[in-house]
Amino acid sequence: MRTLKLAGLAAVGVAALTACSNVQGAALYVGEERVSEASLDGYVDDTVTSYLDQGAAPADIDYAASREQAVLCLMFDELGRALDLPEPDTGQAVSDLDERCIAAQGYLNTIAADAEPRELTEPELAKLREIGFEFAQLPDQNKADLKFSAGFSDLLGGYIEEYDIRVNPRYGVDAFSVMPEELQGLFDVEIPQR
Repeated sequence: MRTLKLAGLAAVGVAALTACSNVQGAALYVGEERVSEASLDGYVDDTVTSYLDQGAAPADIDYAASREQAVLCLMFDELGRALDLPEPDTGQAVSDLDERCIAAQGYLNTIAADAEPRELTEPELAKLREIGFEFAQLPDQNKADLKFSAGFSDLLGGYIEEYDIRVNPRYGVDAFSVMPEELQGLFDVEIPQR
């Protein structure tokens, strides 16, 4: 009889733990604002369904890239709202996620407009050389672009810290690069995980 009671208690305990693990938490935090995993996953599912409806083969869909894009769109949209920036025109959006992505880009443009260019640090110059470029030999416009990107990266990193932005590690987004793909890693803005 005692064994049956213990087995019954163990079954109840396992059921309770299973129920807890199925409750979805937050995918993203911006200060006190929280975007649920269910909400973010719904945006990604809608995006994937849209690709399939347009004739894409399942093998051609990069689910991880779709998740990363959704996280970044929602994160920068929420940051722009938290900063109380002017609301971008999203009238041309074709979906809820598209609206959030257009808003996010508008907010990023507004943040970038406030960035102050700065000189590159020695580690940044070393990283630039590692990528294959010598700063002193670059055209003046490229130098100015790099100085601007350094300042923009600092400003964005400051906002991410100030507004306590965190992303669930399940989504694989731990940095945002302000540089094009061939220069990624130079001015990556770290996104804390939670």
